[in-house]
Formats: sequence, structure tokens, C-alpha cells
Amino acid sequence: MNIQLFEKILIRSKIFDYKYVYIYSDLRYFLLFHKKNSFKFINSFLDLFIKRNITLIIPTFSYTKEGNFYLEKTPAKLGFLPNYILKIKKGRSRSAHPLFSYVALGKNNKIVDKIGKSAFGKNSIHSRLYKNHCCYLYLGRPMILGNTMVHHIEHIFKASYRYNKIFPTKVYSLNQYIGKNYSAYVRKDIDNPDFFVNFSKVYKKIKNEHFIFNYGDPKKFSNITIHPYDIFYEKLKQLYTKDRNIFINKI
Repeated sequence: MNIQLFEKILIRSKIFDYKYVYIYSDLRYFLLFHKKNSFKFINSFLDLFIKRNITLIIPTFSYTKEGNFYLEKTPAKLGFLPNYILKIKKGRSRSAHPLFSYVALGKNNKIVDKIGKSAFGKNSIHSRLYKNHCCYLYLGRPMILGNTMVHHIEHIFKASYRYNKIFPTKVYSLNQYIGKNYSAYVRKDIDNPDFFVNFSKVYKKIKNEHFIFNYGDPKKFSNITIHPYDIFYEKLKQLYTKDRNIFINKI
């Protein structure tokens, strides 16, 4: 897929009408066509948004549970795109959470600055993007694999199978100490399969909703899936209030 076709698909989806685009990515399919110039393709893709003053939000989770976390140097454990963007020096910011950090690239990249110490709490990126004209883009990553917003909803409603855990990791930026004791809403019984995340139950209920734009085949990792952030947020809240086990294996 060349960048011109890519842009036409995105225009059709109306993704360029948004202020923020939150990206989940698995680029194995898309980079098959750009083995010799993969960096050029990625830069062209990013530029489709940057030139329109749209800010990209990309998870750069490192899951650093102890020791030190460095905003500028600690790599993400989520694949190619997050780590590539972390190497960009200008026009981007990274949030300080040592387990669940995010990088923002573009005009409003400061949205991730001074984020709350709770990964899924009131001052998390999930709260900041709500009602802020954002959408999700799943690029080569099937939607059925899940979305970390479920943990924000679990936090809001105080899901009984999770609790707020504080981590001792020390956070640094430009070798200056920022702080420690950042937290995340984690499973109480980490070995019980009943409490493992299972997004397939949610996916079955929303996959045919009119607000979801789909192009390509998720089974081949060629999908471009887009939907509004706020509608999804409200839908998850609605589903959870009806079924407190909607996000986990337990029936």
C-alpha cells in the first residue's frame, strides 16, 4: 500500500477531522511493501497528520516495575512505531509513568506532560483525551486484541478484582529526578485465569456498530480500524455497568 492510497482511505474515514489520534499499531503487513524504504514510509505516514496539526498519541509502555525509568532513554516494549517515535527529538513529549508511558507527537504534544501518578486514574491520559476531540486508530492491530481504556473504566468503577498498586521505580528526565511511587490498577489474583483480560466479549457487542470504520483484514494484520474516542468511552461504561465481568474471562 503506497502512501497516496493510505491517505485516500484515511480521508474517507474522516480521521483528519479530529484533534488527537490515539494509535495502536502492528506494522508487519504495511512494511512488507516498504522493506527498502520503511523509514520513508513511516515518516510520510506521520506527516499526513502533523501537516494537518493533528497530535498523535502512541503508547510507549516499558513496564518498568523497579529500578529507574528515563523518559529519553528507556525503550518501549510495544514494537517498531513507538520506539521509532521516541527517537524523534522535536515536536514530541513523553509522559512520566514508568510502566504506562505515552508519547505525543505534534502540535499539542504537551497533553502528556505532568500526567497523574495513577496510570488509569482521574489525571491519566484516558481522562485528558475524553471530550477532547480524539479518535482511535488501529493500524494492523486487530481491535479484538483489546484496549487499555478498559482499565480506566475498571478504575472509575473500582472493579473488585483489581486494586491500586504503587511501584517504587524512580523516574528521571534529562538525568534529573522527577519522582517515584507511580501506580497502576492491577489484578488482585494474577494467577487466576478468571481475571485475565478478555476483550472478545466487548468486541462481539460493538464490532458492527456504525461508529467503527474498517478497511482491510485484521486476520492478515492489514486492517485500518478507526472509531471516536468518546463514543467508545461511553460504550465501555455502559457495558461494564450491565456486566461487571465484561472485561475478563469470568462468566
